[in-house]
This record gives sequence, structure tokens and C-alpha cells, in this order.
Amino acid sequence: MAERIRRHDWAATALGPIAGWPPYLRTATDICLASPLPMAILWGERRIEIYNDAYRAIAQDRHPAILGRPMLGNWPEMQGWIGPILDRLFASGEAARLENRAVCLKDAAGHLQERRFDFTFSAIRDRYGRVAGALHTVAETTTRSRAERRLRELLDRTGLSPDFRALFQAAPAPLLLLAPPDFHILEANDALLRSDGRHREQLLGRTVFDILAAAHAGEDIERQLHESFTRVLASRMPDSMPMAMRQGSDGRAPTWWKIINTPVLGPHGEVALVIHRAEDITELVRLRSAADAQAELDHDQQALMASLRGTSATAAATHPGSGASRQLAATLDSIPDYVYAFDRQHRFTYVNHAMRDLFGLPAGQLLGKTFLELGYPTELARRLDGHIAHIFATGETVEDELFFTGPGGVRAYFQFVWGPVRTEDGGITQVVGVSRDTSDRRRMEERLRQGEARQSFLLQLGDQVRGLTDAARAVSTISTLLGRHLGAGRCGYGEVDPSGEYFLVERDWTDGAMPSLAGRVRLSDFGPQVLAHYRAGQTVVIEDTLEDARTQGAGRAYAEAGSIRAGVGVPLYKDGRFVAAFYVHQMRPRHWTDEEVALIGDVAERTWSVVARTRAERALRESARRYRALFDAVDEGFCLVEKTRAPAEAPSDYRYLATNPAFVRHTGIGGVVGRTMREVFPEASSFWYDTFDNVVASGEACRFEHGLLTHGRVFDVFVSRLEDGSRRRLAVIFNDVTERKRHEQHQRLLLNELNHRVKNTLVTVQSMAAQSFRHGVDPEQARQQFEGRLMALSRAHDILTREHWGGASLETVVQEAIAPWRDQHRDRLHAQGPAVWLPPRHALAFAMVLHELCTNAVKYGALSNDSGQVNIDWTVNDLLHLRWTESGGPPVRPPSGRGFGSRLIERGLRHEIGGQVDLRFAPGGVVCTIEAPLGEPGHPVHFA
Repeated sequence: MAERIRRHDWAATALGPIAGWPPYLRTATDICLASPLPMAILWGERRIEIYNDAYRAIAQDRHPAILGRPMLGNWPEMQGWIGPILDRLFASGEAARLENRAVCLKDAAGHLQERRFDFTFSAIRDRYGRVAGALHTVAETTTRSRAERRLRELLDRTGLSPDFRALFQAAPAPLLLLAPPDFHILEANDALLRSDGRHREQLLGRTVFDILAAAHAGEDIERQLHESFTRVLASRMPDSMPMAMRQGSDGRAPTWWKIINTPVLGPHGEVALVIHRAEDITELVRLRSAADAQAELDHDQQALMASLRGTSATAAATHPGSGASRQLAATLDSIPDYVYAFDRQHRFTYVNHAMRDLFGLPAGQLLGKTFLELGYPTELARRLDGHIAHIFATGETVEDELFFTGPGGVRAYFQFVWGPVRTEDGGITQVVGVSRDTSDRRRMEERLRQGEARQSFLLQLGDQVRGLTDAARAVSTISTLLGRHLGAGRCGYGEVDPSGEYFLVERDWTDGAMPSLAGRVRLSDFGPQVLAHYRAGQTVVIEDTLEDARTQGAGRAYAEAGSIRAGVGVPLYKDGRFVAAFYVHQMRPRHWTDEEVALIGDVAERTWSVVARTRAERALRESARRYRALFDAVDEGFCLVEKTRAPAEAPSDYRYLATNPAFVRHTGIGGVVGRTMREVFPEASSFWYDTFDNVVASGEACRFEHGLLTHGRVFDVFVSRLEDGSRRRLAVIFNDVTERKRHEQHQRLLLNELNHRVKNTLVTVQSMAAQSFRHGVDPEQARQQFEGRLMALSRAHDILTREHWGGASLETVVQEAIAPWRDQHRDRLHAQGPAVWLPPRHALAFAMVLHELCTNAVKYGALSNDSGQVNIDWTVNDLLHLRWTESGGPPVRPPSGRGFGSRLIERGLRHEIGGQVDLRFAPGGVVCTIEAPLGEPGHPVHFA
């Protein structure tokens, strides 16, 4: 499109060649061409259209003929609803947005198909702030609209309550809502969007199988998902799939998911919807895999021990030269387990390579040494010596596990198996042992235990708050359960105020030693680094406020807040905004485990969900009670209308079902209930009906400003469809904003005019100064000239100020201009003509011209002697004709050059008001003839 625009014959259009385009149009074109979204520029009064490559998909076979042509001519079917929007935008600069608008375009086969789009129109202003064009963007919403429409139909059919969607969104588990039989995604809740990382628009309308394919899940998982859906449809019962693996990207490890499909039954028992839950269980899989691997290693360890007891590990040391010994030593040195042997004096007789690495000593410094000689603690050495003595005495195998810090500083848990090595006659010659570092397993078991405890706690928590209907009570219950479970000092939940500076806590739980944090808390008091973590959405974990670098300098705040020494804070972000946080505090330092932090995070999300649910339910309960009072008391006009049933070819109409008292105040019409809009407002434009039809069809609420021109009123209107199952009723709220619009327009006109006048005045003063004080002119004469011109400009401003800059009478301008010379030259200046009203720009220009003519007449012309006369007269037809005639003065000779006065007279009028000037230096006296249009060029469109 950039190349096509460069080649286009713009000289044949109202825009003219590109080289003459104003800079703001060229900049807007560059922005349009660079946008990946469909975008167009609509320029000038004719709305000439310029568009980018993405817009071609919208234009289809109209491209390229529509380039450089008026937009409303390019799209005649849209003229009825886009035309008024553009008229308002060009008149007032008012931006507009149309959501979910239906447009018929051809599909790949050439058939017309309805598609839906969001349209925006915003003003492009020239250097004076006037609207010169519009920037028009298009975003397709067809897929989203179809998904939402299908969801509403299914919710109506299944009889689910209106708050089902709100509860679905508030659920802490990742959920998709699918529509059989193709299983398109109709809705995705916030938890899924957070875990998946995609926007809702990227999911709605696609099948769940597309999402799996995009995640590289593999054909086997897709087959299992098909089978699960088949079981759900057949049994009408929830169905769980085997674990599903999603391949990692960029070298990351794969993730594992547990999938549950739950049916939502329709009125006849059919499966109308499927709730698809996909829960990330990667950590659980990893832990269980580690447990399985540990069990396998334990089995290998037992087998190795049995082998060692049969072959004697010390053979490698006793007969080092034999082939069997060398092979055995190489085998034992290659395994990661620690292998060793003792004699009856409890001295090491063999150690493998891993054992030597553990001690950091060569074999020569280990063999022949006892535990005490190797530096073992006395109690530990006595315990191990007891095991060896027991084996020599009984021949039994001993298994044990101990925590050991090696000479090299390695701290770890070790599990070992020791057993006897017997001779052929059954005697015990040695004790052989195999040890293994079990620290990872111990940590794994602890995490598994804590994970199971976390799940158990969350189930208990869900049972406790399920029936609660009050948000404060629910928060109190959650805080109490978690605080006691963790053995904390204080637990609570609070919300961030709109400024983002304060944390508001209604109530919390304490152990009796810590005070409550209820009230208003300034977030910044706890340290800028802590606040930065919160605002970045990061959980804050503090083990000791006196040692943590992030809390330095905030000790007083932590002390005053209950002597906080340790704590965890989980920020909650919703729709990109920091809205709330859950906190756990203690009065003593504490190491918080990963499982504890994860549990607090889970509880924080559940608290948000419970608060959202209880508030939604409370709002539903209170809405009916408040509805009637609000309906009657609001200042806004309010009405309920229902679309009438009529043949498809008949124009749309809506019947009034109810109105409030303010409806009559705003419209001046009462008694409309039972009547239709076309009966009450027969002059209303099609815009109203088109907009209402769109809201009825799509269910998408709409806000707009539009007028009833015959009433001379403009209304700010909000329209939404009632979700009562009828899909024909609308709630309409409106305000009369006529005075506001008039005030806004008047204010814009005043500001634009003031800006323009100040600039012009400064330019005029600058030019007067430059000409008056030019080189070679007597300074005193220059001062007098400059002051005279300033006074003329000032008198003209006084006239316009008295008239509030709405213009001035030509007679007043003339009389004020000649006033300084009337006393001195009494009855020698004559002015006459009909009443003429000059715009402000004309008044200033005529005042300056008349001043220069008077000054010239006094110095050189008819007023320089005692008998000269000056006559000023004017007439009006299509133009204003003003004539200045001097007579009776000294003979006139044309000047050798043009001074500032002459240039101001000739150029000023021509450039400033589009007038023509004929200045003649006739021998009998100067004659100046002026022709000027009376209209203000580029005057704004008046508000109607």
C-alpha cells in the first residue's frame, strides 16, 4: 500500500499532490501504514480514504478503487451509522467506538457472510487544533462474538443462574467451558489464562483440540481426550483422563497435567456444556518419579550387598594382583555408592573410590583406621562400633540411617546396610558395608508429606467456607484456619485502595500476642524494596526483618505493626492491577519452607475467589431491594424497552415497558409506557434503531452520544440487554448533555480563537517594532510611530472585548480609528455607510489599515494642511466595498519605495481576510479601495 499510495494520482483528488500534503497528514499516513491492524485515514470534508495493507482484507474487491475516494461513497451501506459519527467527530473532535458491529463480507468461496468488528474513530488535528481528519481502526470480533452468543444460548437452555459466569471466572482452578459436539471453547476463566499465558481472544471459538495441537501434546493425548469426551456424553458423568504430558519449549522440561471433564446437563438430561479442568501436577509427578527411582536404588543396594557378602570386598585389597581382584576393584570404584569393609578391630580394610572422595583422603590414610581415629564424634563412633560388634557376634545384617558431617564439611543423611562376610566353614572374617546419601530422598519425602498436608488443609478450608455468604466472615474463617495450621502470630487479608498507597484490613486473626493489623496501613512504610516486590506481583518472604536488606530503615514500622520479625505477603493482581494481598506474620524469626509459601499463595487465591463470590451473591440479593428505589431516585433517565415482533422486512421498533420520573424531565414526554419508539419519537434517526438492534443481537452493551435534532437535545446513552431469557429487552440509561456539549464547543472555539489571536497579535507587534525602529529612522519619530500603531491595535482589541470577541460594527471600528485626529482636524474626516458586522479578524485588520491611512494623511496628505478633506464610505452587496478618498491636500507624488504602512495595507488585508486592496497615489489625493468577504474563512460548524 505504501508503493500504491506513492504512485496514486493525488492531483486528481481534493488532497492534491503528496508534496503539498501538510505534515500532520503525512505523519498520520506513516502511522497507518506501519500498523498491523486494519487502519484507514479519512481526510477533509469529503472524508478521502487512505488505508494500509491489513485494511485490504476488509475492502476485498473494492480495493484498490476506493483509494483516494470519499469513504461514505466507498461504503454506502454504512452511511446511515458511520455518517453521523464522522459529522460529530469533525464538528467537535469527539472520538467514537462501535463494538461488535455486523458487516457482510465475502468468504473464500465468494459467498456473503456476516462478520463482526469493533470500529474506532479518533480525530487528527491541524496545527491550530481544528479537526482535519479521522483515524479509523478495525478489529474483528466474529469468533469471540459467536462463542459468547453460543454460550448465552446454552446457559439459557440449561437454566443456570445469572451468576454462574461470575463464579466460573472466580474459580481458583484452570477451567475451560466447551460446547459439544465439536467442543469449541466458549469461555476461559482467569486462572486458566494466568497458567496458559494467552489472552481470552486467542482461545474463544477454537476447539480444545487446536489448543492441544498448538502445545505439541501429541496424537495420543488427542485420542485420549476424544475418548474422555465420548465417555462424558455417554454416561453424563465426570471423567478423568490419564496424566497428559505437554512438551516443553526452548529446552525446558515437560509439564504434566491432570484433566477432568465434567458435564453440565440441559433441561432434557442432555450434555449441554462440558467444564474442562486441566491442573498442573508436574511437581507431584516429579516427586513420585523420584520416589520410584529411590525404591529401585534401594533394591539395587540390597543386591549389591548380597553380592559383596558372597565375594568379599576385601579380596581387592588382599590379593591386589589377581585378575578377579582387579576386576572387582574396578567395578566397586565405578559405582556412586560408598563401599567399605572392617576387620574385628573395627578398622577399615577396604574403601572404594566414592568413599575416598567423601573423606577427601587417599586409601592409605583410611585403611587401618577406626572411626575415632578418623575424627568421628565420640557418640557417633560408639554407635557405629556397636553395630560392627553386633554383626560379629550374631551374624545379623544391620540397617540404619544417620546424619553425618564429614571431614570435608559435607552435611547429609546416609542410609547404610552392613552385613557379615563368612568363610566356607561359616566363620565371620569381615563386616562389609554399603552407604548411600539419602538427603534428596528425605527432602522429597518431606515435600510429599507437606504436599499431602497442604491438599488436606485446602479441602478442609473449602468445606468451612463453602456455605458462608458474608465476605468479612469468610476472610476471618480463612485467616483463623491458616494461622493455626502454620502456628503463626497473625494472618489476614486486605485490599489496596484505588490510589495504590494504602492497604485496608477489615479484620484478621492473631494468636493473642500480636495485635491486629485492622485499619488503614501505608504500604510504603514497610520499605521501598518490599513495596516494589508487591507492585511487581512478587511474593515477599522475610525470615528476619532485622537481617533482611529489604527491610532496612523500616524497623520502626515493623515494630509498630506488632514487632514483626518474619512474614510472608502474597500480592493479588486482577486485570493488571494490584488489588489485594494476604499476609502471615510472626514475632520471632522463622524459616519459611517452599510448601508453606505455596500454601499461603493457594489460600490467597482462594480468599480472593471467596470474597468475589460472596460479594456477587450479596449484590444479587440486594439488587432487587434497591432496584425500585434507585429506579425512581436516579437523575438519569431510565427505561425498559422490548423489541416488537414484526415481519423481517418491517423496520425495527421498540415498546416502552417502564420509565422512571427522570425520563419525563429529560425528554419532556410522559405517558409512553405501552407505546412504541416510532410513535413517541417519529423523527428519531435510524441510528437509534440500528444501535438497539445490534445490542439485542449481540448482547454486548453499548455507550454513545446522540441527539434528537428536532428536540435540539443531545443524550449520553448506555444500553444493555437484559439476560432474562427473552433476548428482546433492553435497559436504557441516558442523560441530557446538551448544555455540556454547547459549553465544550464554546470553550474549544474560545481557546482556538484566543490562541490564534495571540499569535497574530504578537506577529503584528513584532513586525511593527521591526519597521518602526529600522536603521536610519529618528528614535523619537520611531517611538511615536510604534506607540501610535500599538494604540490602534489596543483600541481594536477594546472594541472586540466589549463584544466578547464575537465581532464588531464597522462604523465603530472606523470611528475609533479616526478618533485621535478628529479633535485636531474637526469636520475634515467624514464616514458613512450601512450597518455592517465584522468578524474579529476583519475588525483588527480594518483598524490597523485605517490607522496607517490616517497617519499618512496627517504627515503627507489631506490632513497635513488646513483645507484637506478625508471621506470614508462603504457599501455592501456580496462583498464589502470600502473607499478612502483624500482631497484638498498638497499635490501627491507616488513614493519611491514601499514603506511598512503600505505593505500592511496591501498584504495585511489580502493575507489576513482574503481581501483585495487598490492603493493609488493620484495627484489630487490618495485613494484606497478595499473589497473583502464578510464571512470568516474556515469558520466552525455551529452546534445544532
